[in-house]
Amino acid sequence: MHIAICDDDQRERETITQYVLGYKDKYPKIHYQVSVFSSGEELLAVYRDGTKFDILFLDIQMKDIDGIQAAQEIRETNKHAIIFFITGFTQYISAAFTLNAFQFIVKPVNRDIFYREFHRAMNKHFVERKKYVIESDSKTIVQEIKDVFYLESLDHYVFVHTEQNKYMKRGKLNDEEKALVPYGFIRTHHKYLVNMSFISEITHDHVVLTNGNRLNLSTRKRPEVMSCFNNYLAGISLCSY
Repeated sequence: MHIAICDDDQRERETITQYVLGYKDKYPKIHYQVSVFSSGEELLAVYRDGTKFDILFLDIQMKDIDGIQAAQEIRETNKHAIIFFITGFTQYISAAFTLNAFQFIVKPVNRDIFYREFHRAMNKHFVERKKYVIESDSKTIVQEIKDVFYLESLDHYVFVHTEQNKYMKRGKLNDEEKALVPYGFIRTHHKYLVNMSFISEITHDHVVLTNGNRLNLSTRKRPEVMSCFNNYLAGISLCSY
């Protein structure tokens, strides 16, 4: 993993670098490289030379090429980079989020807020790269967990639903639940295990997905689903490293 920090304010640059490096003390199994830049020009020069970044911390207000302009160019070739915008001026929030920013952090950067959001970004990074193996009767399919909408239990089979396909594997939903809950899945019904990133609405007796599918929500599970989903939206992740 490669992390970029770009800020023309030396003090802020050093603070963010200290926080990022300090995260390793809590999670020593995580390995990442940190590159620090004092201008948008320096960052883009390295990026244009072929260096790719997984997570970027960009100061919005910098001379010449600012954080917004740098992010615009990076987004042209990297749709999946996790971008933090950092600034002391909240009027830039709307412009930042048009670039699919992960989060907006206001200066001076609070350590507790930083670690909470950085941890959430780390979880997102690892979840998006986690593979899910589907062993069917005739072949093995490797699917990214982030692309699985939900799993459905029927008789002695589990059906794995993605946006474009439905795969069938022999097994029990209970076993799939144990494996997938740390990656943002929640059991909404004895038949369904749902990826919370695709939930758009929760009604009294259904969860509605972003593709329009309506899945049953049992009365017994509704309090747990609501609690877990609220935690998910707040960035309280169940992932562990």
